[in-house]
Amino acid sequence: MKIFYTLFLSCVTCMAQSQKTNYSIDEFYPYKNEIGINFTNVLGNVLSLNPDNASSPYGLTYRRHMGKISFRSAINVNFTDSNEDDFSNGLFIRRSLNVLKSDFRIGLEKHLVLNKRFLFSYGIDLLGAIGNEKSEIQDFNSGGRTFTSDDKTFGGGLGPVLRLEYKISDRIYLSSESSMYGFLSQTKSSLTINGVKDEDTKSSNSSLILVLPQSLFFNISF
Repeated sequence: MKIFYTLFLSCVTCMAQSQKTNYSIDEFYPYKNEIGINFTNVLGNVLSLNPDNASSPYGLTYRRHMGKISFRSAINVNFTDSNEDDFSNGLFIRRSLNVLKSDFRIGLEKHLVLNKRFLFSYGIDLLGAIGNEKSEIQDFNSGGRTFTSDDKTFGGGLGPVLRLEYKISDRIYLSSESSMYGFLSQTKSSLTINGVKDEDTKSSNSSLILVLPQSLFFNISF
């Protein structure tokens, strides 16, 4: 998948440099609103490629075009709910897991029209993340015990972004982007054993996240 996007961006750059005519931003974006869908995994399955390198966490994007500057935003929500009964080794243990995670961003970007088909943008994003993971283990052996852990995570960050977009028609576009985000998160964990709450713990994590242009977005203007 990474090779596919490298070739894609190389072709885009070569085609953009081959044309000299200037076009206005209003010609490139005749409509003011744009919704995008991350369809990297879908494309990977269709082309039998491995989408594991698609590192953008955002599934849905929205842009509002205001001349050479656009407001940009994105969000993604993941939910997991699983239950498992384990009867191995003559024991009976029930495990359940509930995970809810949301990533979102807002920012501004400035545009440079390369030609009638290609546009380059650069900007900055503010990031946010909220997560809640709750797991429960019920041990029905030797009188029975129940362990419940609850982890709540909050995070935020910011950083620059570069974006390249290809115009298929006045309504349909393809885009990919690269970003470097500084991110800080804090997690509060609690453990409860047989209904008795243990001591809470807190941990923090900081990171610098480089996202290469390995995700492809399908965008519709209106």
